Amino acid sequence: MTWRAMSAQRACDLVDFWRAVEWPRTPAQVQELGEQVGWTPDEDEMMENAADALSEPAVPIATMPTGETASFNFWVTDLVRGDLTAEASAFLNDQYTLLVREGSSRWGEPALADGEHASAQWELEGGARVLAGRGSRAVTVDFTTPQYARVLRELGE
Repeated sequence: MTWRAMSAQRACDLVDFWRAVEWPRTPAQVQELGEQVGWTPDEDEMMENAADALSEPAVPIATMPTGETASFNFWVTDLVRGDLTAEASAFLNDQYTLLVREGSSRWGEPALADGEHASAQWELEGGARVLAGRGSRAVTVDFTTPQYARVLRELGE
């Protein structure tokens, strides 16, 4: 079986694009900006990443009670369906490792969490937070806006 992944450079370029945005933004404004990176607005508070041709193109947007965007996430790899073979695990591990390596070269050393769902988290200059996750079936990136990252830090998260 062959799975697709965006390059680690592309994933980090997307983070750098969003990191450079003047926050706060509403989900509608985020959808509009998303068009600059090849994402298209979808119904409700969603975008679709058809540009990278992955099996899961959804980019859901989470909103704060104030109406400002809190966070959104995107897939870096296809979703591995069916049995999780050694080949599939190696693919996900490789993509996650490349992503963490690229992120570390750009943003410094992350806080790492190992286990069933490995992750690397960076606190970015400007206040945003990014989390690269190696789930059981895919590698994803969560981007948290500076406003919501501040709330999370105040809560000790």
